[in-house]
Amino acid sequence: MVAYTNYRRDPRVRREAEALVAKGHRVVFLACRQPGEADREQVAGVEVRKLPGIRHRRVSASGYIVDYAIFFGLTMLHLLRHPARYDLVHVNNMPDFLVFAAWLPRLLGRPIIHDVHDLMPELYCEKFGIDERHWLVRILQWQERRAGCFASAVLTVEERLKSILVARGIPAAKISVLMNLPDERIFALRTAVPVRPAEAPVVVVYHGTLARRLGLDLALHALAQLCARGHRSSIEFRIIGAGEERDALIALTHELGLGEQVRFSEGFVPVERIPALIADADIGLVPLRVSAGTDIMLPTKLLEYVSSGIACIAPRTETIGRYFDDDMIRFFEAGDVASLADAIEQLARDPGMRVRLAANATHRFAERYRWSEHRNVYIDLVAGLLESRPRSAFAAAREDQR
Repeated sequence: MVAYTNYRRDPRVRREAEALVAKGHRVVFLACRQPGEADREQVAGVEVRKLPGIRHRRVSASGYIVDYAIFFGLTMLHLLRHPARYDLVHVNNMPDFLVFAAWLPRLLGRPIIHDVHDLMPELYCEKFGIDERHWLVRILQWQERRAGCFASAVLTVEERLKSILVARGIPAAKISVLMNLPDERIFALRTAVPVRPAEAPVVVVYHGTLARRLGLDLALHALAQLCARGHRSSIEFRIIGAGEERDALIALTHELGLGEQVRFSEGFVPVERIPALIADADIGLVPLRVSAGTDIMLPTKLLEYVSSGIACIAPRTETIGRYFDDDMIRFFEAGDVASLADAIEQLARDPGMRVRLAANATHRFAERYRWSEHRNVYIDLVAGLLESRPRSAFAAAREDQR
């Protein structure tokens, strides 16, 4: 398995790798190495090998491309050195072209899975302020289509993304949907969190990546409005995670005079520690800005709050609206600070509403969509690919020699 990511920070790839280990497979995962980390480690039975990578302050498309190209080259070199070692290669985007690093295993008859977590064209439009006519976006669409056609099978996270990929030329028969559901071993299902004493501050939490598209600055401005309305001592906001916007968000916190109301984690927090940090939360916040890239997201943090029995606030995007309604989530008008402040204020003042929303969301979503069952989509896909893989003449000769 391959991903341009930090393995410990990426719940989706960990769930997939550990699901295969649980079925008796040996899994080697090529990931990025952070400063100070060892080159190799075992994590829950997965052999993680770390390649140099991930700059912390990329500010341009060219910076990402250089990082991606380095990781691509190192991955391809590894697979060229061991072209027949692996029975299957599973490559996670971004970038989409990373899947082509497995060209020799593919030539030798090894099945290749291309796992599309995010749509690169939409994400780059949003991140760099360009539109779909830009030459870079056209290139991204081309490599997305070619990557999907090259792979033996394609995974993606939601039916809407599958529809988009099909419309762009990837055969529907190749695509399976593996939803980004919380692992119940970590986020145990709860009906609701206990109601806190009336005099205790209401705890609002956000955990995950700190990026502009995810709207943390909007949340801070909403909190400033609430302080102006007299809620300075009644609301505590915890921001758990790391990302390119961390320093800017800390600066904005002080600029708005919210130093007593906002608490930042020390940086990245391993996923297995998140449940303890949100266990006493009253409200889970998903303040993302709506754009072509975020409108197709079903945020993992939202699903983790739902599984944890925490009432949620989120914008009514098309994808979120397919799974949740007004009896499950307190929606706000995307990008509207006053609307977000109103939503937080209403839930802060109404513990009964928090309990009702959390219970409905848990019952109608979390009890229906469970990773412990849904992971069979992935396990069965891998088993089918391994059983039906064609053997090249070279691979057959090697097996005959054994």
